[in-house]
Amino acid sequence: MSPASLFSAPLIAALTAFVIGAVWLQTRAALPEAPWVGLVLALGFVGISAVALRRLRRAADNLRPSVLIAFGALVFSAAFCGYDYAAARAQYRLADALPSEWEGRDIVIRGVIDDLPDVNTRGTRFTFAVEDVLTPEARVPSRIALTWYARSLSGEEEARPDLYAGERWQLKVRLKRPRASINPGSFDVEAWLLQNNLRATGYVRPDTGKNVDDDPVNVRLVAFAGQPFDYIQRLRENIRARVQQTLSGKPYAGVITALIIGEQRAIPDPQWQVFNRTGITHLVSISGLHVTVFSTLVGGLLFQWFRRSPRLTSRYPAIKLAVLAGFFASAFYVALAGAGIPAQRTLIMLAVATVALWTQRTSQPLHTWLWSLFVVVLWDPWAPLTAGFWLSFGAVGWLLYAASGRLAASNTNMRWRARWQRNLALGFRTQCVVTLGLMPLLLVIFQQFPLLSLPANFWAIPWITLLVIPVALLGAIPGLSWLWIPAHFLLDILMTGLTWMSQLPMAMWQQHGAPVWSIAAAVLGILWILMPRGVPGRMLGVLWCLPMFLIVPLPPPADAFEATVLDVGQGLAVVVRTHRHTLLYDTGPGYYDDVSAGSRIVAPFLQFNAINTIDALVVSHSDNDHDGGTRAVLAALPVRQYYTSQPAEANENDGIHSPVACTQGLEWTWDGVRFRFLSPPPEASSWRQINDQSCVLKIESPHGSLLLTGDIGKRAENILTRYHADDLNSSIIVAPHHGSRHSSTLPFVAAVAPSHVVYSVGYRNRFDFPRPETATRYDSVNATPWRTDRSGAIRFMVDSQGMAAEAYRQTHPRYWRST
Repeated sequence: MSPASLFSAPLIAALTAFVIGAVWLQTRAALPEAPWVGLVLALGFVGISAVALRRLRRAADNLRPSVLIAFGALVFSAAFCGYDYAAARAQYRLADALPSEWEGRDIVIRGVIDDLPDVNTRGTRFTFAVEDVLTPEARVPSRIALTWYARSLSGEEEARPDLYAGERWQLKVRLKRPRASINPGSFDVEAWLLQNNLRATGYVRPDTGKNVDDDPVNVRLVAFAGQPFDYIQRLRENIRARVQQTLSGKPYAGVITALIIGEQRAIPDPQWQVFNRTGITHLVSISGLHVTVFSTLVGGLLFQWFRRSPRLTSRYPAIKLAVLAGFFASAFYVALAGAGIPAQRTLIMLAVATVALWTQRTSQPLHTWLWSLFVVVLWDPWAPLTAGFWLSFGAVGWLLYAASGRLAASNTNMRWRARWQRNLALGFRTQCVVTLGLMPLLLVIFQQFPLLSLPANFWAIPWITLLVIPVALLGAIPGLSWLWIPAHFLLDILMTGLTWMSQLPMAMWQQHGAPVWSIAAAVLGILWILMPRGVPGRMLGVLWCLPMFLIVPLPPPADAFEATVLDVGQGLAVVVRTHRHTLLYDTGPGYYDDVSAGSRIVAPFLQFNAINTIDALVVSHSDNDHDGGTRAVLAALPVRQYYTSQPAEANENDGIHSPVACTQGLEWTWDGVRFRFLSPPPEASSWRQINDQSCVLKIESPHGSLLLTGDIGKRAENILTRYHADDLNSSIIVAPHHGSRHSSTLPFVAAVAPSHVVYSVGYRNRFDFPRPETATRYDSVNATPWRTDRSGAIRFMVDSQGMAAEAYRQTHPRYWRST
């Protein structure tokens, strides 16, 4: 096959169509029937269309109808090929599932820890490649995610061994099928689990032998299994341990680790905020730039050695040997760094360039980019579910579009000063193109855009790429660990400046989740803006970008409200919006360290819906599942009024805001909607049960009402039923205490008489909420039940049209999500 046919227009179109088909599959609610059959048929049509097109193009003009029909058939067949290929891969992966009857049951398995364990205050998280299932009749997926908790359910500290990659263990575990919280604007954990082939999650059960002589179940069988990939993981773990030892107590040790082996979990959230607000997150990941620089450094050093070896250069040119060596060095670096999508893309592009050099064929950058795109999707059809896929290929794509005869030109005859000035200007223009081109992607994925990314990257890219990374990588050589100290010093200088930049008020533009059509329009507008000089009306492309900023979600009308019960797992967070105001009731649980539902779910949801200020925050009581995300919410958004049932304790924990007690009788009106606290009464502070002190808030409009009850139990319910029975009747109720058996008494349920009841519960929660007897009491008043673990976020719109309810899992279905 000649170079011309290798990169002919039909082949390029077919590769593009294949990728589009695979991407389209990831937006579907269900997989097609018999995708393998569809794939075979599609491949057949691709072959027939290609042969027909080749013959027709020889015998006729390229624009004849017959040629165009054959070309169209080839493109559509390739698209269906990509669609069915991705579907077949998905069907195969989903078949490796944990049977529902084995969820929550003890299973004994044997396998190997095949990734770096992550140790935190809650326990040790690790992935486990299952080799054998010892429990009779049990079936377990081939790869699972486990946690070895530091404390038991009763709160007692448990023995937790040190775990290392490559160890073979026998473990007793309890598993559940992949299930995670699903909310608008939040990260899709279930999609991430699918892409990483983690088909079950669970935890290690402690040994509970009845007799001292009982053999332990959880035992390390082999210290190092010795499988091929284990050597890479053990090397990564060794480097991580050396970095931690050399840079013990240093603030940016986690960043140095990330730059060497791609392990980012040791970077604390405040540093991520600096990276996000300055737009240099891509530099902390193992990006294509890092791989390219590493390959260039290795290839350049070996080139100097090869060219001095007559024996080698007599058979092969030194440049070919250096490029080949640079490619293999970059392949090793990509494997060492965890083989992220940006690194994969760069490695494939380097492979194409290496093959082109050795075969003496010309490889155009655009063709290399497209082949890399095709190979990445062929290898991992779920790559389009990640932000790194779009940002990595998008950045290179924009550069190629803008560089076609405009950004690059020969400068070999320039003096060094003129060449340096030109390269500086070229680098600045290149960064401008990438910044402008990625803006729509950043807004659609993260709903934010770092306004200072241009100056920050103009400084950080050469600093990290040319100074920090080479020194850090040299430190990975045994005996040179001391080099990480100057690498950290260089990084500290950069971070000092970036931290100052991130604290500027105009550092970050944050906005709502823009409609998809407005993002597409913005991309077209930027394509127009970046067209060559001389094209008339280029600045009209700015108009195409405006809808992305101006089309915002409409708030409820006056006298109406919208309530969204977020899916935060075993906890509670409810967002209530009127025409001009927003109330947040509870903030969800804290998970571990500084990670909470406040930062992972609540704040992203508010930002996605163009909510920049919380007019009232109500924390019903101080239990972690209701209050765990409060700190994150207070740090993310301004709060005008803060209510809680324990104001003294809340003020002690926060220290900035001044909480007000949510005393019975306190009320206000927003936009024709009335808010009033029905409980706790003043004497509740002496009650023994903190749950009964929860803030009970009723929200009333002319068209319906909502009752938020926190974790109240029988005592508070009896008082409400006795003294405020006429005030309890509501259209919607969020069940007290998540539907426990000690709440939702029959008189209380009868007094409320709701049309809808919402249980905010975690999937397979250990309390078995909602309890069957509690659900039966709501069934007795014909209340429609909703569960966040089954429906995801649940939205109620109460306006003049009546009351409408929708569940996010049902309105945004995907084939990997169970309903």
